[in-house]
Amino acid sequence: MAIGPSGWRTGPTDLLAELYTRAQLANRELHSLVHGQKKYFYEASEALIHGLDLPADKADMLRDFTETLASLLDMAYPQAETKLQKLLKALESNSVKVELGPRAKKTLHVTPEGEKWYVGAQLRRKTWLFKLPIYRVSAEAEFPDILNVSDQDLYYLQAGWRASDEIVTQGQPGMTTTQPWQVFAWATVRYGYLRIYLKTLNLNMTEPTLTWTIISYSWDQQWPTREGKKQAQQVASQHPLGMLAWYLGDGRRHKYDLRYKIGNEEKYEPKDLAQQILQAAYQTGYGKLLDLLESEKWTAIKRLQPKQQPVYATLQGHIFWLNYYDNKQILQARALFKDPAQAHTLAKALADNGIQARINTWKTGYHILQITGQNILKLAENSPEWRRALKQLAEKHGLQPKTPMLRRLLELAENPPPAKNEK
Repeated sequence: MAIGPSGWRTGPTDLLAELYTRAQLANRELHSLVHGQKKYFYEASEALIHGLDLPADKADMLRDFTETLASLLDMAYPQAETKLQKLLKALESNSVKVELGPRAKKTLHVTPEGEKWYVGAQLRRKTWLFKLPIYRVSAEAEFPDILNVSDQDLYYLQAGWRASDEIVTQGQPGMTTTQPWQVFAWATVRYGYLRIYLKTLNLNMTEPTLTWTIISYSWDQQWPTREGKKQAQQVASQHPLGMLAWYLGDGRRHKYDLRYKIGNEEKYEPKDLAQQILQAAYQTGYGKLLDLLESEKWTAIKRLQPKQQPVYATLQGHIFWLNYYDNKQILQARALFKDPAQAHTLAKALADNGIQARINTWKTGYHILQITGQNILKLAENSPEWRRALKQLAEKHGLQPKTPMLRRLLELAENPPPAKNEK
């Protein structure tokens, strides 16, 4: 038997000794945690206001939202501090009760003598998780629509968050997080009237964290059931924005690929998907928002892209990345598809216009549609966006008119013929 504070015997895991150590750490760092989050919220909101050039009404609404967050932190601080000090004294004097929760088979309740509150303790993967409750700290606030993304793009972003961390409360979407940047990132796609709670102080091994829970009153949950969550994952997997939000919730930072948590398993996606995610995110403004929030998961995705900034162009709503391989003198455009039917539909539409495309299937289950050489040039003849992409590609590689294909590429890039819709 291991010995806890003042000789309290707690079994081989030494629960109370561990709780005592972590409560001491949280007591030391509580002030910096609370003030650090307040500082982040204020700085992030100002960064969004100026970086996104928000109009005055939305800027005022966002500042009011941030003030609400700050006031909740001010309300939670003295309660958490008092409970921490009572917990430490109770542990030092052996005046705590440890019992199994009446409704939880795996949660222990550690209750200081004379108190009605308790610290929840769960053992996961041989590590104790301790939660100190914070009661009656909540408020309502309104979060503005700061990006004005299309309904379709918003649908995929919402599906991605539901595929990962989003919860359901009485039919409405909600979010529970310990990451301050996620408060803004999630509220951006569930904007409107929100109920915000500060629920727990987590007594972690390295540093304490606060748990934020936010419920949206302005949206109904489109995927409310367990089966609905699986449907949201299917929707999210069909679009880069859905994959992005899914990654922001459940993604694992890794230098070689994108990794997602699904239940007790990990889902791997090809590194090349990061290029499509980046392009789609910046097109909608969500990428810039994540830059301004300094999201570490967003930074991880950006590190997966090639060191040289890739060149993109869109076709019928699908994102292609263009490249030129100098050693083989090959011009190439590629797009990833999860649904093979979408890839074949686009390939047929191209063929009907005299443009040949090839479809390959990767072992990961993705389908890649590839256009090369003269077929790209045919496409660019009637597409201003693709001609601009060719110009960017030519400048990036310093292309010279060495072959007929390169001469035609440079002609389109430098002296593009008027497209049918450019009169």
